[in-house]
Amino acid sequence: MAPHSIPFAKAHGLGNDFLLVEQASMSGRAPGELAVRMCDRHTGAGADGLVVLGPSSAADASFRIYNADGSEAGLSGNAVRCAAAWLLSRSERRAARIALETRVGRRELFFLGQQGSEWILRTEIGRPSFAAADVPFRPPRPVREPITNYPLPMGDTIVNATILSMGNPQCILLVDDFEAQDWMALGAELERHPYFPDRANIGFVRVVSEGQSEARFWERGAGHTLASGTGSCACVVAAHLAGKTGRRVRVALERGELEVNWREDGMVELTGPAVVTVEGTFFL
Repeated sequence: MAPHSIPFAKAHGLGNDFLLVEQASMSGRAPGELAVRMCDRHTGAGADGLVVLGPSSAADASFRIYNADGSEAGLSGNAVRCAAAWLLSRSERRAARIALETRVGRRELFFLGQQGSEWILRTEIGRPSFAAADVPFRPPRPVREPITNYPLPMGDTIVNATILSMGNPQCILLVDDFEAQDWMALGAELERHPYFPDRANIGFVRVVSEGQSEARFWERGAGHTLASGTGSCACVVAAHLAGKTGRRVRVALERGELEVNWREDGMVELTGPAVVTVEGTFFL
C-alpha cells in the first residue's frame, strides 16, 4: 500500500520559514502531530512552523499556525505573508488583497509588488494589548499596565522587560549589544519563565536611531528564528514606549528588514517580503 502523502509548499519571510498545507489534504490527521513530523529539519521538510489553510466564509481562507513542537500559535506576521504569497502565486488573477481568518481575527494583506519569487505585502497585525490577562502574564503581585521595564527575576539576577500581546505573548528586552550576553540561552530560559503560563516569545531589540532598530528572537515552540513579524512589531512598541524611537521604524533582522508602523489609532502595520521556495509532497 502506498504511503499517505500531503502536498505542501515552503515559504519564508527573511529566513523565518513555514510549510503550508491545505486542510483538505490532511485526511483528518492532527495538525500538531504533522507539524512535529514535517518541520523536523533532519527527518522532515524542515521549518519553524506549519500553516494550515482551509475554507472560510469570512475570508479568502482560514489560517492556523503550529510551531515546530506541535503547539498552536495565535498569529505570525511572517507566516501570514507567506500564506498570502502562496495563494497569490496560485491565483490566475492578481488580487490587490488577500484576507485570512486567523485564530485572533481577520487579517487583510495588501499586495505591494513582486520581484521574481519575492512578494512584498503589508498587513494590519492588530492593536497591542497591554493587559496582563491577555498575554497571559501572571506574576505573584498585580502589575501596573502597560507593563514596561518590569523586573523579571532570573535566578540571582533581574532582567527588565516590556510585556504585551501582539496576538501572542511577547516579552521584549532593550539591549545595547547582542553579543554582551548569551541572548539565545536567556531567551530559552525566559520562554518558560513561570510568570508566562503559556510560554512567551522573547525579543531583544537594539535601538539605532528614531527610525531604525535591530532585533533578535527566541520564539516559543521554535527556538531561535531568523525573523519574527509579530516580534518586530512588539519591539517597536516597546522601544517607542521607552521613548527610544518614533512610531514608524525599520527593524533590521538577521536576513533583511521589516517595516513597522504603530499608527496613531493604535493599529500596528507590518510590511515585508515573502518568498515561496519549494513545492513538493511529504510522505507519511
